[in-house]
Amino acid sequence: MIKFSSASLTLLRILLLALAYFVFGQLAMVLAISPGMATSVFPSIGIAIAAALLWGYPMLAGAFLGSLLFKLAQPDWPSSLLWSDKVIYGLSMATVTALTVAFALWSVRRFASFHSALTYEKSILWLFVLAGPFACLISSGLSTLILRQFGIVTNDNAGLNGFTWWIGDMIGVMIAIPLVFMLFAKPRPLWRARWLTVGLPLLVCTALVVALFVLARFQHSQTLQQKFFDQAAQISATFQYRVSKVLQQMQMLERLFVTQPEVTELMFQQFLQDYPWQEAGVLFFDWIERVPHQQRAAVEAQLLTGFKEYASPGVTPAAVRPDYSVIKYMASASGDKSLAGLDLAAEPTRKEAMDYAMDSGSISITAPVRLVSGNAALMFFIPVYNKGIIPESVEDKRQQIRGFICGIFETEQLVSTSLSQYDTSEFHLQIKDLGTGMPYYGSLPDLSDQAHYLTWTRHWSHAGRSLELQLVPSKTMLSRNSGQQSWYVLTGGLVLCSLLGIFLLVLTGRSARIEHLITQRTKELSSILDNAIESIVIVDQQGLIERVNKETSLLFGYAMPTLLRQPVSKLLACLPEHKNHQLLQPLTIEQLNLWVGHTVEVTGLGEDGQQIPLEMGLSRVDTADKHLFTLMLHDLRERKKIDRMKSEFISTVSHELRTPLTSINGSLGLLAGGVVGELPSAAQQLVQIAKTNTDRLVRLVNDILDIEKLEFGQLKLQPAEVEVLALLQEAKLQNQAYADKYSVRLDLVVAADATPVFLYQDKFRLLQILSNLISNAIKFSPSHSVVKLSYQLKESQLVIQVKDQGSGIAESFRSKIFQKFAQADSSDSRSNQGSGLGLNISKTLVEMMQGTIDFESELGKGTCFSLTFAYYQQLNRHEKTSEPG
Repeated sequence: MIKFSSASLTLLRILLLALAYFVFGQLAMVLAISPGMATSVFPSIGIAIAAALLWGYPMLAGAFLGSLLFKLAQPDWPSSLLWSDKVIYGLSMATVTALTVAFALWSVRRFASFHSALTYEKSILWLFVLAGPFACLISSGLSTLILRQFGIVTNDNAGLNGFTWWIGDMIGVMIAIPLVFMLFAKPRPLWRARWLTVGLPLLVCTALVVALFVLARFQHSQTLQQKFFDQAAQISATFQYRVSKVLQQMQMLERLFVTQPEVTELMFQQFLQDYPWQEAGVLFFDWIERVPHQQRAAVEAQLLTGFKEYASPGVTPAAVRPDYSVIKYMASASGDKSLAGLDLAAEPTRKEAMDYAMDSGSISITAPVRLVSGNAALMFFIPVYNKGIIPESVEDKRQQIRGFICGIFETEQLVSTSLSQYDTSEFHLQIKDLGTGMPYYGSLPDLSDQAHYLTWTRHWSHAGRSLELQLVPSKTMLSRNSGQQSWYVLTGGLVLCSLLGIFLLVLTGRSARIEHLITQRTKELSSILDNAIESIVIVDQQGLIERVNKETSLLFGYAMPTLLRQPVSKLLACLPEHKNHQLLQPLTIEQLNLWVGHTVEVTGLGEDGQQIPLEMGLSRVDTADKHLFTLMLHDLRERKKIDRMKSEFISTVSHELRTPLTSINGSLGLLAGGVVGELPSAAQQLVQIAKTNTDRLVRLVNDILDIEKLEFGQLKLQPAEVEVLALLQEAKLQNQAYADKYSVRLDLVVAADATPVFLYQDKFRLLQILSNLISNAIKFSPSHSVVKLSYQLKESQLVIQVKDQGSGIAESFRSKIFQKFAQADSSDSRSNQGSGLGLNISKTLVEMMQGTIDFESELGKGTCFSLTFAYYQQLNRHEKTSEPG
């Protein structure tokens, strides 16, 4: 790869910018509409501004050089301008271009917060406003003043030229800048991606608009050319028809002289007395008689004037010649006969035409001539021979020539009368003699290259000469048929294209910005995910794993790629609600939906088949097309190990305490019962305190041992037939003394028509559950309140309720109430003493019995705990089975 130094690279960019400015400027002029100098789109100025925005102020040199070359290469220079004027004009226009680019660069950097990525809407809009409408005011305004100064535009069309110049430059800026940026701007990945979303639509739209304009202008040009050529053909036909009518009159005169051996002047005048001179465009009809020198005196006497010949100016007496061709008779609208006796053969051009007529025996026409008055004229000659017969040989014709019928036309009058029915302001006509190159009539203005196709030419060989009729449109006609409608269509289409480009830039900029933000956030989240010390699993709504982090791979032993798109049940399972059930159940999407926002314990399944106790936190993210679950997994093996060690320690301590506590409790009971004699009052009180606390300690040890058995699956239920009413009466009886201690009334509420209802459960454990609930209700009830014990049947289920009138349970404590050692009052000096294990034990026992436990509470009004079991109304005491009631 060729490497350039910084200075060399800058110089190369300047030269390439100058070349691009020149080339695209020439291409843009194809879209210009005659006769203006402005085009509907001028991309060169946009290319220059884009280059300056990308590479800075050195690019002004490239803009200046390109503009100078472009202006000097323009073909439509007014003929009045000298080469030095062209150089000054080019330098002036190049300076305006450099000023425009400099202003655009300064203003965009100053106010638009410019960055080459163009991803912010405000930056994009300010860029195109400042570099487009504002900067282009400088180029259009100053350029129009320069054009006016050099006479290239007039005051009448300067305003329109300035406006179209402004529009063309502005559209060029808005179309060229995005395309140049897509080629050279950084970051390259962003701009390369914009080729499909911005560049291609912009190019296609612009190409379609330009193609439609070219097609419309071509159709307009074809229509205008056909219209102009048709009119030109009619003009030519009209002119030739007028000339032919005059020639017919001359031929009638010729017939007069052929049929009459002697024609007097009176006959000649009478023959032409009603001729429409003005309408026909004829100045004179003359009889030119061939007079030998020997007869000169006699003819001069007859004409009452001497022979004359042309002089400059006027006429002079004719020189002596062997023969003369003099005007003998003259007829005109004015009756002027002052040129009678004028020898036409003395003037070479007229003599040439007469000699041709004489030698050919046919009509001849002169080359362009000037009359004595100085006016341009056209003269026709018809030869008349003696005896009215045209001789065969040239020699005989020269011997037998009698004279010539001459028709003299003033060219201006002939053309004006021939074209009286046409609007001559729409075209320029030139009639030229191809033999001499001299025009009979008119001159043609310089046409622009774009109007050359309207030049109409017709060659006409007549009377011994080759004539050329040429018509070109006038500025008036070009102005009236300039095709402004197609220019407006092109301009409007290009404005829409440029607005489309800006709109697409805004959209893609916003998209790129969002994509960059997403990429950045994704990297941040990926970094967090990959470096998290906890296992994280992301699952879709179908229960398939979408992503895992490294910690998950380490925890379960699977390689990360092998887990993708696998069901989450491959990693996770859960136990049923009762923990002594040893069969794991696969984790389902329904369970994930139920556990959203909660923390639950599940079992992980390692690659080696090892079961891993896990704590799972679950959250869900809903998107437009799917739901994602995020599973935060915490390894509980270490905690479980510590809990097991703690439980074993507590169990060991509890077992070691149980025997001495039993002995101590028994001894205290004997002392309190007076077995060793009546104790003093103070001693009796101390023994009673010791006995109460010993009972409490024994219950705590028993609860701990029950918890241990439940956790390790060592507690076995012994179901039996249990009559519910008798069960509740026994529970009431067991807790009556405790209720009396707290001055709380314990009521058993049973309907009068209640029928016997049976359970097949472990009676001892049922009484343990009821005692826990009743004792809690009593402890948290105020004195002289009521605790109600009741049961009812609901939808094939038995519901046992324990309801108090205590302070109630806060809703925030609901999720913790069945946990170990959980108490609503967590202060060190609790108002109601308890271990905090009763409800946990009760919940575990109820679940082992396939039942449920729940509660309803209202602060300040009380709490109602409910136990729900399957029940039986008739019981087969031998088989211990029956149909549910």
